Parts: sequence; C-alpha cells; structure tokens
Amino acid sequence: YDSGEYTLVRRRKLDFTEIKERAQGYFNEKIACVEDFLIAHDSLFKLDRYKRAAFQLHQATENLLRAVSLVYILYSPKNHNLDELIRSCKAYTTELCKAFPRNTPEEERLFDLLQRSYIESRYNPNFEITKADINTLLTKVEQLKQIVEKVCRERFDCYDKRIHATKSGK
Repeated sequence: YDSGEYTLVRRRKLDFTEIKERAQGYFNEKIACVEDFLIAHDSLFKLDRYKRAAFQLHQATENLLRAVSLVYILYSPKNHNLDELIRSCKAYTTELCKAFPRNTPEEERLFDLLQRSYIESRYNPNFEITKADINTLLTKVEQLKQIVEKVCRERFDCYDKRIHATKSGK
C-alpha cells in the first residue's frame, strides 16, 4: 500500500567509511556482550554451577563468531549452531579453527559439549559437564577471542586502506 505520504529511501552502496563505522559498531557491541558472558561465566563457575557456566561460554563463542561476519559483511546469520557459524566464517578466515580444532576424539567431544550446552544446560537435567571441561573450554574461548580481535583489526585496517585510497583518488 502506498499512501503517497512517504518516500522510501533508495538502496545504495555504502562507502568504506560507512562500512567501517557500522562494522566497528557491531564489533564493539559483540565484544561487550562477550565480556558480559565471560563475567557471568566466572561468577557461575565460582559457584560450581558448571552447566550454566557452559551456557555462558556458548554465548560468548556465538557472539565472537557473529562479530567476524558482521565485520566482514555487516550481516550475521540468525543461528545458534556453532559448527554452522564457524563454517560461515571460514569464508573470511580459517584462523578460527585454531581455537576449536576437531582432529581428535577429545577435541570433538569438547566442541560437542560446548555446542550442546546451548540447549541442554538449560533444559536437560541429565546434562553433565565437569570443572576440567569448563576450564579447557574457557581456554579455547579466550583463544578464539584473541583470534577474532586480530582478524577484525586486520579487516578494519583493510577498510582504512580503502578509505585512504578513495580519498587520494587511487
């Protein structure tokens, strides 16, 4: 229905300054969320509430993966499946696999625990995760955070170069 009272703005390509501003905003928001989830994880871990701590680690991981796609393409799929999020991020960087390699049965088990914690930590009374598993997963999430910050900084540098090139007419 078109009442004629309003005119929609035409779609247009963003310039690199706008892209970087949006990407930086998304990144800042996701990293703030990650910090909050890690604070919540720490509090729950200290109370020996490992299932709920695992959920917080899942959320931190999910937000880190979303940050990558938001910085690269200003979009993130609405999905909670970590495996699918990692696969979608591989188009931009393969470095994320360093935090969660799945070359051994133990690495696969740990990733599966983290993946399952999204649902099962909240709804399955029989879901179990140990203190040792939480400690190992926390190390992996912290490594992922470092990788995400690095690849996003590299992308911001790329945007800066494109902005500079555009301004200098190259």
